[in-house]
Amino acid sequence: MNKNSIRFCLISLLVFLSYSNSLTLDYALDDRLVIFENDYTLKGYDGVRDLFTKDSFSGYFGHSKNLVAGGRYRPIAQLTFIIEYELFGGNLKEKVGFNRDPKNEKLFEDSILPFIGHLNNILLYLFLCFVVFKSLKLLFPDEKSKEWYSSIPFLATLLFALHPIHTEAVTNIKGRDEILSMLGSMSALYFSLRYVNTRKLKYLLFSFITFLLGLFSKENAITFLAIVPLSIFYLQDKKSWKDYLFPMLPLLIGSIIFLIVRTQVLGSLMASETEMNILNNPFIGSTFWEKIATVLITWGLYLKLMVFPHPLTHDYYPYQIEITNFSNPMVWLILVFVGWIIYYSIIKIRSRNIAAYAILFFIITFSITSNLFYSVGTLMNERFVFASLLGFSIISASVLQWVIKKTLNIKNKQKISILVLFPILLFYMGKTFSRNFAWHNDISLFTNDVKVSSNSIKCNVSAGGSYIKLYHITKKERNLILSKKYLDKAMKLDPSSYNGLLLMAEYHFLKKDYATSYQIYSELANNNPNDQIAVQNSSIALQRWKGSQIEKVSELIESKEIKQAFELINQFLTENPENPDAISIKGKIFGQGLNQLDSARFYFKKALIINPNHVSSLENMGVSYAIQGDLTKAMEFLSRAQDINPESESIRKNIELVRSNMKKNK
Repeated sequence: MNKNSIRFCLISLLVFLSYSNSLTLDYALDDRLVIFENDYTLKGYDGVRDLFTKDSFSGYFGHSKNLVAGGRYRPIAQLTFIIEYELFGGNLKEKVGFNRDPKNEKLFEDSILPFIGHLNNILLYLFLCFVVFKSLKLLFPDEKSKEWYSSIPFLATLLFALHPIHTEAVTNIKGRDEILSMLGSMSALYFSLRYVNTRKLKYLLFSFITFLLGLFSKENAITFLAIVPLSIFYLQDKKSWKDYLFPMLPLLIGSIIFLIVRTQVLGSLMASETEMNILNNPFIGSTFWEKIATVLITWGLYLKLMVFPHPLTHDYYPYQIEITNFSNPMVWLILVFVGWIIYYSIIKIRSRNIAAYAILFFIITFSITSNLFYSVGTLMNERFVFASLLGFSIISASVLQWVIKKTLNIKNKQKISILVLFPILLFYMGKTFSRNFAWHNDISLFTNDVKVSSNSIKCNVSAGGSYIKLYHITKKERNLILSKKYLDKAMKLDPSSYNGLLLMAEYHFLKKDYATSYQIYSELANNNPNDQIAVQNSSIALQRWKGSQIEKVSELIESKEIKQAFELINQFLTENPENPDAISIKGKIFGQGLNQLDSARFYFKKALIINPNHVSSLENMGVSYAIQGDLTKAMEFLSRAQDINPESESIRKNIELVRSNMKKNK
């Protein structure tokens, strides 16, 4: 095997070892948006037309435009999910149908599709790493003669491939849009450099096709309109205008096609009229300078995670990162650092400085997700530096190369070099492997990451909901306690959180605190009468609340606590004067508790006026007449009750008792 084959094999082995456990995982986070709860995916090939003519998230949300900040038009990535569904779904289509249903998640998870999705992510990521390696070899031709352990293309590719910050994009199946976008744009860079070196026109065609695929996977690829000329400038000392014009033409044409299609689909170049809430725009209520200061803080956090990727989390929603201002000295420190690296890169790029190129690569690719030019809908996300990390990896590889050069006069320099590199790669692989487990499913992700994102509204709500799901599965009280803990935190952070309120209402329902549950559901329903979930659940909670109150009165009657029974039922009837159950139970207090049968029948009759088929009132009427010896009337009412509820054991026994007494009287 030649050196390149050995390097490719080593990259493949290390990447597979790092992500092998992801093959055992299910779906998590936004997978539902694009796979098992997306109408276009569920249609299979019949959904492809909608996929290319509508917002990518409209298959989930059911609207056509401006669903999230910036809009989403990424059909290629979702097309791969449709192809997987058609090829490997088996008879899943027949079971699932074309409509979304909560059972779909379990059906999909029990199929081979999660395995196929994770496997394809790993394979595509590996392919991307190969393209990165080949592109860097073209960019840094002087590195070819160096040993593998001191070659920047190889070292940078290894660091990029194994960095734990990539777990969100690789382990989360939906993250395929990041992989495909960078794969397309890096391939376009590779073919552009190949054209510059060979002048073969076929590479311009390949560049056009791959760049278009990258753009239609995710709009971030458009930053390579600047990366390609930067790379050409770095590659050669003497270049004519043709060296820039011809490689740029296919990229410009591809970008124009993409922007025209995107504008037609979304209705504008950049969809910006999204729902105005803090989870879609974290800078609501902030001044311009507070926004800039906070963005700078997030840049510092990105740098920290690239240098030392721990702890990792999927959630940086408000208020995980606090809005700050320029009175914060850290803001000024980061601003000075950013200013210095920009100045350094601009000055040094003229002399083809590797660090300068890497810095500019990072800045250009990061610009679209940096929150500086427009809000991306959240304060930061680890996947937002997916492509940008390559710039950081090139700098890191340069530093490692410098360290290795210092060992040139030391014996066994290869062993020394491996000793320098091995701990870094081992940490990266170990962290990646362990982080993958958090992405097993929604429950594991949310309950794990809430420990890191402890001040995030969204993560606390999600963790609270996850523990409610666990309670339904295990019936362990501990899960309800933890659910309450995180929901309380979420409501403290944002008292108006809709999902938080829904889950809090469900928590109280499970705790049989039906009054509080009903109060929350009814407030949500009053605020939005079209909210079917709140309307239906408020009705259910109300019925349970009424039933629980009446059950408590019955318990008080049985325990001879008549005064308390009267107080409770009268209080209930004040709020629900036409409730036949409550009226009937009041009659039972008079009859069973005080032996005042005439008063008891007054309330039984009142309940029957409201509901002539009220079974308990009919039965109690029959029992009261039986006690007084009027067995004919007793049988009349008991028979009516049995006709309505023939399964009632108590009615059957009372009828048998009345018949027995009637026989004795004969």
